[in-house]
Amino acid sequence: MTKILLTRPLEASRQLARQLDAAGLAAIVMPMYTFAAREPRIDFDSAWLDDNQRKLAVFTSPRAVEFGLQHLPENQLDTIEFAVVGAATRARLESAGQQVHIQAGSGFTSEDLLQEPQLAANPGDALVFCAPGGRQALADGLVELGWKVRRAMVYERVDLRPGPEQVEAIMGARELLSVWTSISALKLAQKYLPEEAWKKILGAPALVISNRIQHYLKQLGASRVELAQGPGNPDLLRSILRLTGR
Repeated sequence: MTKILLTRPLEASRQLARQLDAAGLAAIVMPMYTFAAREPRIDFDSAWLDDNQRKLAVFTSPRAVEFGLQHLPENQLDTIEFAVVGAATRARLESAGQQVHIQAGSGFTSEDLLQEPQLAANPGDALVFCAPGGRQALADGLVELGWKVRRAMVYERVDLRPGPEQVEAIMGARELLSVWTSISALKLAQKYLPEEAWKKILGAPALVISNRIQHYLKQLGASRVELAQGPGNPDLLRSILRLTGR
């Protein structure tokens, strides 16, 4: 039986693992990182000083909503436009009671969002909610469109090391399919896994959610890298079932 290596954060990996189990597939849950709140060092009460300018808050992930929305002053929420990267982020923001004004018509990357015509017209002041070092391309793209941009780094990644049971499960799998939703997870797996386990992953099929991750994994020497139908768990589940012939 093919074992499915899941490297998403724990909650998302466990959810997908349960769905795979219902389909008769066994999963190895190996999250490579978790998330924690951090102090963004921004005075949100004065983040948008010019009432004559458009006010834009860009949320780049569900975690950005989880850790960032609480910082926005309630008396300004009605004057702020909300933009999101991806459907999952939109769902998280809407579940918090906020309307999404701008989302990429297709795709789920920073580049896709920057193509939206609404961002090119009458630019103003933008806050991008992200993790440290993240979404530089998005910030630069908004600047090129004429926006004044600040990044509110409201959460941070905390690395996780694979445990002996996870390594043993990888090495004991007769057939393996690994699933990757970020380059960060790939880098951490390469860093922390024993060489034999990492080589086994590269020699087995992999499923990824973007061309960027696909290209990166192929550069590392992966033998076969397939693109998923989308970034969410339902998309990954359909792709896994297709690849395993279920």
